[in-house]
Amino acid sequence: MKKEHPETSSSFLSDLMARCRRGKGCSRQAAQQGHPLAQSCCNGRLRVCAVTGDRHTCARMAHLGLMPGCELELLCKGSGQQCMVKINGGTISLDAPTAANILVAPI
Repeated sequence: MKKEHPETSSSFLSDLMARCRRGKGCSRQAAQQGHPLAQSCCNGRLRVCAVTGDRHTCARMAHLGLMPGCELELLCKGSGQQCMVKINGGTISLDAPTAANILVAPI
């Protein structure tokens, strides 16, 4: 019998999706202070406080590694357009509506 890794177990993913829908990831105070990634004013390291949006958006962000509590580096600020972020050694580009669903706080 194979032992599942906690990162890939179905209970872990269902818990992650539940936290995503509730908007939890950082402390409640940090989540209130968080701002949308699309409105970030400076490049640098940020912590994801919450991922809002529908179930599909939350699942897609979790698949990319953008989960509440993780750190990312903003490479190119959005200003209402696309954002480029570096996370887990990879670089991804997010459109403005998707970036608006990711609440971040400075580290």
